[in-house]
Amino acid sequence: MAQTKKNLESKIDKVTVFLEAAQVQRSGKVALMPGKYELVFTNSSPSIDKQSIQVKADGNLTVLSVIHQQNFLKEQQKQDEMKVVEEQKENQLEKIVLQKNILNVFKQEEALLIKNQQIGGANSGLKAIDLKDAADFQRSRLTEVYQKQMETDKIIKRLEAELAKMNKQLIELNQKSDISTSEIFVTVNVKEATTSNFVITYLVKQAGWFPTYDIRVKDISSPIHLQYKANVFQNSGEDWKDVKMFLSTGNPNEDGTKPTVDPWYLKYIYSTQPILLKSSNEILSIFNKNVLSGKITDENGKPLAGATVVAKGTTTGAVTDANGNFRLQMPAGSKTAVVNYVGYQSRDINAPGGGFANVTLNASTQYLSEVVVVGYGSSNKYDGDNLSNDNSFKKKKEETAINTTITYQPTTTIYEIEDPYTILNDGKTYMVDINGYEVDALYEYYAAPKLEDDAFLTAKIVDWQELNLLPANLFFEGTFLGKSILDVANAGDTLKLSLGKDKGVVIKRTLLKDFSSKKFLGSNKTDTRKYEILVRNNKQQPISIIIEDQFPISTQKEIEVSDRKYDGAKLDDDTQKITWLFSVDPKKENKVNFKYEVKYPKEKILQLD
Repeated sequence: MAQTKKNLESKIDKVTVFLEAAQVQRSGKVALMPGKYELVFTNSSPSIDKQSIQVKADGNLTVLSVIHQQNFLKEQQKQDEMKVVEEQKENQLEKIVLQKNILNVFKQEEALLIKNQQIGGANSGLKAIDLKDAADFQRSRLTEVYQKQMETDKIIKRLEAELAKMNKQLIELNQKSDISTSEIFVTVNVKEATTSNFVITYLVKQAGWFPTYDIRVKDISSPIHLQYKANVFQNSGEDWKDVKMFLSTGNPNEDGTKPTVDPWYLKYIYSTQPILLKSSNEILSIFNKNVLSGKITDENGKPLAGATVVAKGTTTGAVTDANGNFRLQMPAGSKTAVVNYVGYQSRDINAPGGGFANVTLNASTQYLSEVVVVGYGSSNKYDGDNLSNDNSFKKKKEETAINTTITYQPTTTIYEIEDPYTILNDGKTYMVDINGYEVDALYEYYAAPKLEDDAFLTAKIVDWQELNLLPANLFFEGTFLGKSILDVANAGDTLKLSLGKDKGVVIKRTLLKDFSSKKFLGSNKTDTRKYEILVRNNKQQPISIIIEDQFPISTQKEIEVSDRKYDGAKLDDDTQKITWLFSVDPKKENKVNFKYEVKYPKEKILQLD
């Protein structure tokens, strides 16, 4: 039986975005007569995961095979708009050259007029009327020449400004001009005339999302407004326009195999040296625990703004600024971060404990070869058609949030964005409001004035597990809280949020000199120290505050710490940390004191401040 080839247009109508990667669903409709057909679905993403393609079709037909291949002969042609701009640029350059030539002619005429100001010979006289006529001509013509030069110069500047805009537009368009396409070939056998609806799903890796939380607090007597937002990005080679979107907390790139405990062999640990990454110019120096920072550049050293850096296996991420710099608070247990940017190969950063990394990304040149994949079979990935609301519930959202339905699966949570959404193939991060919560919280202040004269506002949330939160960076009133992170992995029954410093609470730690002294007795000397800690509440509401300080701990037999006084505080015998918990009324202040003595040999020096 002869095989008929038929090109079909399909439309993206549904996308499920995972933490890493996305599942795209295309649909198309075609009328077929009995026979064997090779249906070609064109203009698909060039970065399809070849093992993930599935094809479903209704009607009286059989899918015989599914083939995916890169379209090397049909590299995407430059957009019509780009051709128009290039033609405009050529015309603009010709206009600029013409005006510069005109300006040069006027300059030459100016030089000629100035050079020929000497009138008549050395021995010949010149009548007054002739001199006047010559001077009038010189003045008139020079004035006209200067006027023409000024007008021409203005024209050149205007043309060059327009040319600069064209160059910027061409740079923007060139970023998309080299995107290739791919094709999916579906061979079917039609038994009787039918109109069939085809649904094709596949996975693309250059996509993902990570959450952030925007926290709004009216005052410390009001509930917390917690706005849950998704930051979605994609560079799959195709635009997602007005699609039905789902956000899944699943990650198809994670290994689902249960781990095996291998024998544990003890080895000596040597001093930490800078960690050398894959390239010799990428050195990671450990200097700040669990904080990873650095700069992302291309092969030419140009900073890449908008690159994403995500802690591997989590949803905690950061985006580089205009200079390519980033700063990421690594969650506990995370040792690797993944760097992604549009059109570049992703990179892993080995960063146990944090550090600093200069990372160079290489342009992506990977192509998919022709492969054959199965057209039928079950899939363990989420299928939007099978979305069930039986076990789902809706949380009350902020009025600004997009309508979202939350569905809980055995191992993942899926957020259905009820309104159509558009995510373009530009590598930019699009923010989508998922949900909003109003949560009761216990507000408490914390201060360690020995280290820092500031009070930090914290909030404690109970029964937080019902909110189904993910680890993410926090924003307070729209402002990024540098090191504040929603660490749900290490939270117990109570989730603690750090909301930053509050200048409305004043903390001051003072050494009381009248009660502090240094005495010498025999071969020893005794230092007596007494401190006063003042807490002033300048706010309109009463506050609850935790104050922490400490007694020194002796490490030598001849050093003795005694006469500890800490009225109203609790003492940890192991760490010698002292803790006060008390309330302060509005516009009032409280004071607490603690005291200790240290005896040690008089020829020795101790740091007691």
